[in-house]
Amino acid sequence: MLKSNCDFSKRIFLRQNIVNLIYCIADRRTFRKLYISRTHFSLFLNEARGNPHLSKMIEVKDLVKYYKKVCALNKISFEVDEKVPFVIIGPSGCGKSTLMKILSGVLEYDSGEVYINGKNMKGVPPHKRDISLMFESYAIFPHMKVFDNIAFGLRMMRKDKDYINRKVAETLELVGMSGFENRSPLELSGGQRQRVALARSLVIEPPVLLLDEPISHVDYQLQRKLMEDFKILHKKTGATFVLTTHVQEHALTLADAMVVMNTGVIEQIGTPEEIYRTPKTVFAARFVGDVNLIPGEVASKQGNNYIVKTEIGEFTCTTPNSREAISPGVKLAYGIRPEFIDVDSKGRTCDNQLKGKFARAYYFGNYVECVFDVKGKVEVKSAVPTEQAINLKLGEEYSLGWNSGNVVLLESPSVIEGLNIEEVIYGK
Repeated sequence: MLKSNCDFSKRIFLRQNIVNLIYCIADRRTFRKLYISRTHFSLFLNEARGNPHLSKMIEVKDLVKYYKKVCALNKISFEVDEKVPFVIIGPSGCGKSTLMKILSGVLEYDSGEVYINGKNMKGVPPHKRDISLMFESYAIFPHMKVFDNIAFGLRMMRKDKDYINRKVAETLELVGMSGFENRSPLELSGGQRQRVALARSLVIEPPVLLLDEPISHVDYQLQRKLMEDFKILHKKTGATFVLTTHVQEHALTLADAMVVMNTGVIEQIGTPEEIYRTPKTVFAARFVGDVNLIPGEVASKQGNNYIVKTEIGEFTCTTPNSREAISPGVKLAYGIRPEFIDVDSKGRTCDNQLKGKFARAYYFGNYVECVFDVKGKVEVKSAVPTEQAINLKLGEEYSLGWNSGNVVLLESPSVIEGLNIEEVIYGK
């Protein structure tokens, strides 16, 4: 009996390979039946049972990549479950594209291990990895019509004409581009070229689809539409999607699981909610969403309840039960997201309170980001609903408040050693 923690993935792997063994589908659409001896089948089954990498669609272990003397990836490790939309987020230059090229096979790595569908990818060329990569630049052939761009991969696989015609038509309909078969890429908008590139990746029906910054180069409204489309496409195709982005809204919207990268290392792995609500480092807190961070020191602790002393007062925090205990005297960053800070009458009912002078505001439509000056030492941001913000007056002092359960305590500025926490907070 297969082990329970990877039972499902192994059954899928076994089923796919048994089908491949029993029926060889030739390009002439003929079938040649193969007879498998009980001995060969038992050997195959025992090998699959002994493979610890079958429980994940993608597994990366201690991956290292150098560009001459520059370390682009520094011993990164993560796993991607089957059929999960997985997002890699980080600033430009953090190693996202390098990682995607290594997964696709177009770039070699210096050390570590990469497994896709249980198979070690060391030395495996791109066309034998059973994956598809959509480049950040889309990389559409300008001399080919839309149909030929999408059919390119199928022709390389030597599929017959009827099959190609049917699959291209189905994929164009899937991405909402039916009727564009005879268009030149030069006649398409940016969003349409993006859909053609996506269709070319999807048409070969890969179990893993790699998408490098797929929606970063189109206007905001189209980004919102494409995010919806990606969610629908993922549900329809059932493939494992791995996307990169540097935009937190894209990551939080598209991911079931995500990785936060910083200069070749991983800061945090988790669900979007885990990373947003309980970031592990100052970098993760600041990069995924906005956050108020105040340098402080743990004054006292009782159970999961802490009192933190800062230069603008003492404040409380209640941490989750899973959080490791922090000893009194430890210096850290006291963090609170702007949407958890209430203003005026609501602020006066919260666990933690202070007063701040309304310094400036930024209008975002459904809310206004209000910035308050506290004692001339710290600025605190609050995301105030627009209907409430219109009643606030610049230069006036208001009560600010937040509850202890919405606070995060961050001991580490980053997994990269040697960074000063004040410099990370204030961006020096």
